[in-house]
Amino acid sequence: MSDKKETAPDEKQAFEENPFNPENRRPEDIVRLFYTFDVPIIPVVSKRGILIGVLKKEDLVSELSDIERVEKMKVDDFVTRVAKKLTLDELLPYGSIKEFVVINIFGDIQGKWSRLQLFTASETPERSGAAADREADVQKEEQILEWMIYLILEHIPRALYAVNINGKTIFYNSHFEDLYRKHLKKDVDVAFVEESIKDPDKNELISGKKSDELMFFNRDLKIHYEKIPLMSKRKKVGFLLFCTPVSDDKSASPIPGIDIKSKSLDYIADAVERIVLVDLLKEKKDLAAVAKSLKISEKSLGHKMKKHGIKWKKEE
Repeated sequence: MSDKKETAPDEKQAFEENPFNPENRRPEDIVRLFYTFDVPIIPVVSKRGILIGVLKKEDLVSELSDIERVEKMKVDDFVTRVAKKLTLDELLPYGSIKEFVVINIFGDIQGKWSRLQLFTASETPERSGAAADREADVQKEEQILEWMIYLILEHIPRALYAVNINGKTIFYNSHFEDLYRKHLKKDVDVAFVEESIKDPDKNELISGKKSDELMFFNRDLKIHYEKIPLMSKRKKVGFLLFCTPVSDDKSASPIPGIDIKSKSLDYIADAVERIVLVDLLKEKKDLAAVAKSLKISEKSLGHKMKKHGIKWKKEE
């Protein structure tokens, strides 16, 4: 078997639930991977392929014995807590294994590594110690950013497509799917959309005086779209494309009652979070029920309500 790295497929899809929420995966799900792939260790890597640490089956089983503590831990905290930085000497006993499944700190499978890749990664100085810790932190930040974008997508009643700074698809909502099928009579082809959006000959500028507030007409997709930058820490990290059919009112705000033009991603996420909280409080009329629905503690819910200036009084 060749000692060649395999990469996980780059799948794009419209998500029906939050795919980035660590609540969707539990610590015990990580243990199941050991039995599914019949391996004694699982390397944990960052999106950049840097080795963060190695999970050993016996360590996970030991950690899971403290049921009360583990039940309160998020899967990323659990993985980073248990993953250890092993030296080449410590890894050599596993040399009979030709291939290792690798995961990220959220338990998502990232492909497979050969034993040579694992041994090399464990011996590379820049991929150990503080560097690996920074990689874990960066990965968490990127995952949070994607979840913030997802939150926006799911609570905007307009066709919306999100791309990163390189023009690659992050994801899109069901309204965009409907619009795409209506015009092209088929399911969304991500590669086709990316190429079409990038091609200047297929995107006619309709209006816009500022570089970050532009309205285009895409000839392939037969849609108008407004291109708004996604900002994180004062840095442009991607774009949101607010899409409308030709006859739609382009002056309407994508979030009713909220002007998000030229606003930061944090501002947009806060606005959406407040809408979600207010709607849930009206629906459930009970703080405990709202906290359970959001999978957060009542204390955290209280902090969020205070942050957004939401006052609530229990009905008699």
